[in-house]
Amino acid sequence: MDRMDLERIIRQEIINSLFQTQEFLVVGNWKMNKTKQEVIEFLNKISGYDFGQKNTVVVAPPNPYLYLFEEKLRYTKVLYGVQNFYPEEKGAFTGEISLAMARDFGCKYAIVGHSERRTIFMECDEFTSRKVEFCIKNSIKPILCIGENLKQRKEEDYKQFLVNQIKEGLSLIGENELSNIIIAYEPIWAIGTGETATPEQVEETHMFIRKFLIDHFGSEIGKEIPLLYGGSVKPSNVKELALAESVSGFLIGGASLNAQSFIEINDILNGK
Repeated sequence: MDRMDLERIIRQEIINSLFQTQEFLVVGNWKMNKTKQEVIEFLNKISGYDFGQKNTVVVAPPNPYLYLFEEKLRYTKVLYGVQNFYPEEKGAFTGEISLAMARDFGCKYAIVGHSERRTIFMECDEFTSRKVEFCIKNSIKPILCIGENLKQRKEEDYKQFLVNQIKEGLSLIGENELSNIIIAYEPIWAIGTGETATPEQVEETHMFIRKFLIDHFGSEIGKEIPLLYGGSVKPSNVKELALAESVSGFLIGGASLNAQSFIEINDILNGK
């Protein structure tokens, strides 16, 4: 056995050990996809699957299908949440859903500030911060999405842009509430494009975000806020992305629509 073979074996052992011990948060964002029958078929496949005890598995379906999630996932380890909501308890907000309604169906999470909400529906940082605050008040864990577009990335001012999104998004909550926050870094140029940030790019950005959180909120809090990566994550690249430093899990779009690929991603993150 030569040195290169030995190094390869040692590296594989380290990787196996990491995936068997490190906890990951895996969130599927279905966006505006699936029919009722397709949802039933997906849930039938995952409801009886053993996802293990280490990782936290979450799916955010379209709101009309929440009743199926409540029915079929009630006694499983898989959790679920909403992709969007309006930050009021109730009222004249045609077409919206409240967090009280989401809780009624057993939701534990809410995606907030996704780039599609910001760019298509023109949701600003101030409105996003209201949503984060409302999640905390309603015992729902917000997944605050941040991310730069290709122009910002190329101009290399994206890091300050990310910092501003975090500051604004968390501006209405107290320090004692930060333990319930999840941040998802999703570079806009890598969402649904087939383009994926390299593990090196992900690591650099996540380490920058982690340092900012520690500097801004203190070491105890800053080290514990989960940092998810999202952007064309799939079974073929999730292992290398998971090895990047400061990656706590993933916000997955297209690959979460297929039960087998979603299971495969979770198996990889369990070291199978």
